[in-house]
Amino acid sequence: MARKVTGYILSVLLLVLLLTYEAPDRSSWTTWSLPLAGTVIAIDPGHGGKDGGAVSADGDVVEKEVTLAISLYLRDFLIQSGAHVIMTREDDRDLASEEAERLRRRKSEDIRNRVKFVNEHTPDFLVSVHVNSIPSPRWKGAQTFYHPAYKKSGDMAYLIQDEIKRVLENTDRLPSKTNDVFLIREVECPAVLVEVGFVSNEAEAKRLRSVEYQKAMANAIYQGILRHYAGENPPATS
Repeated sequence: MARKVTGYILSVLLLVLLLTYEAPDRSSWTTWSLPLAGTVIAIDPGHGGKDGGAVSADGDVVEKEVTLAISLYLRDFLIQSGAHVIMTREDDRDLASEEAERLRRRKSEDIRNRVKFVNEHTPDFLVSVHVNSIPSPRWKGAQTFYHPAYKKSGDMAYLIQDEIKRVLENTDRLPSKTNDVFLIREVECPAVLVEVGFVSNEAEAKRLRSVEYQKAMANAIYQGILRHYAGENPPATS
């Protein structure tokens, strides 16, 4: 009889505990585990389709392929942290119409359609990914550019460039302010353009083609974005 009473009492106590137990706030779980939850980020892989962009001397490294690969890795990193990601392209194409056959017209229509696409989706931030190329083969290393219309653009450019320097250890450049890049000038949100390396440098062109370098670059950009949304205030733009 005593055992039955004891069992009954324990059952009642367990029921009371279950009814009065207050679960932790789920929002705190989301904030802790998904630091970019609620953030909308646009990624623009430069070039695409008929516009291949810069090409290495041996023809093996094409800008449109490198920018898309890095952008897709970056997209995956951001999604895993809770961000909603939109991309101007996710395959080998541009945003020009089929009627825009002449290259000069096609490139103009493509870039204007990228601006339109981004503005229609009203993201919190845009990252455009490109590859650099100049006649001299001696230049190497990535650099981040921003338009000064938004303070957030400069802040993010600093943090992304800082992470590129830390992760890849192949540049000592600082982010650069520019008024000449149409895309990041015309979009209605903070934006940066990351030149991920020089395809005109033979050694760097080989790295740009490697999956390891592409993932490392995507991770550096991602880490810079995380630092911004963690509340870090860059000294260079404060």
